[in-house]
Amino acid sequence: MLKRYAFILAVCLGLVIAPHTIFAQELNTLENGAKKEGKINLYGSMRDDEAKAVHDAFEKKYTGVKVYYFRSSEDKLVTKILTEAKAKTYNFDVLITTAGALLKSFGLPLKWTPPSASGIIPDLLDPDGTTTPVYINTNVIQYNTKLVAKTDVPKSYEDLTNPKWQGKLCLEDSDFEWFVGLQKYMGKEKALDLFKRIAANKPAMRNGHGLLSDLVASGECPIAINNYGNQVARAQKKGAPTDFVAINPVITIVAPGLISKNAPHPNAAKLYLNWFTSKEGQEFIVNNGGRIPVRVDVDPDPPRLTKGLKLQVAQRAEGKELKDIQALYRQIWQGR
Repeated sequence: MLKRYAFILAVCLGLVIAPHTIFAQELNTLENGAKKEGKINLYGSMRDDEAKAVHDAFEKKYTGVKVYYFRSSEDKLVTKILTEAKAKTYNFDVLITTAGALLKSFGLPLKWTPPSASGIIPDLLDPDGTTTPVYINTNVIQYNTKLVAKTDVPKSYEDLTNPKWQGKLCLEDSDFEWFVGLQKYMGKEKALDLFKRIAANKPAMRNGHGLLSDLVASGECPIAINNYGNQVARAQKKGAPTDFVAINPVITIVAPGLISKNAPHPNAAKLYLNWFTSKEGQEFIVNNGGRIPVRVDVDPDPPRLTKGLKLQVAQRAEGKELKDIQALYRQIWQGR
């Protein structure tokens, strides 16, 4: 009781600072520091056109802080960072890509949680707080609405084993997280049996989720066994005859953002990651690029990309485990 009265007295005397005030002070310090640094070196795998829109919005809000963007595939980005670290050349400030968490085992990320993280969906958060979710990819079945009758729209992966789909399916050639995620949910033996029976319909293997979406939308491939939900939504907005089915639990890939422990521009890095994961930043990536947000107070477009679905976060493999997964994936889907 005495502690309670002491707290009330402290509030009345202005001795206790509210959390939002602390956050405001921290952001003010970061902004001032970022403007002195003047730049941020960002490594990522987001498309250049989409990334430019995001960077322009950030630079408009925080004038005087320039974003320098280096884009490559996720694995090449990790390799580049490890090569730089070995040479003690620390160039990157922030990395945003689905493979980012791999750097934790090398001790390269800075353990820092942005104030905006309080609004992120709890199930998506990194347990140790080293990385911060920035967007997600949901794995869904995509189909062409002109070539697949409403009565034939698959309601489960089991439906794709029907011989009528022979020669009418396609699949991305490296959907390893989805592949492993379903095994963990269904049990390895049951899942592999399902995959083999779907593979009997001889799906065409293609590289790239954007390409897969285009093939389904054009009718070259009536059904994609798996694709990213935001890719389907993007095609729909362009008027393409395509839609998706989400099978619970929806295997979900988190794209994390992380800051280098040796960041040459640490204030700018923190300011960028906080803005990207704030409500303002998340609404921007939804409206400009159609990404699926990570915040509880920002809906994707359309909302059914996540609403009412059970999201199961996929764990990324590495090393020998990853090589074994890749070999099994190719053995089942490509017959080699």
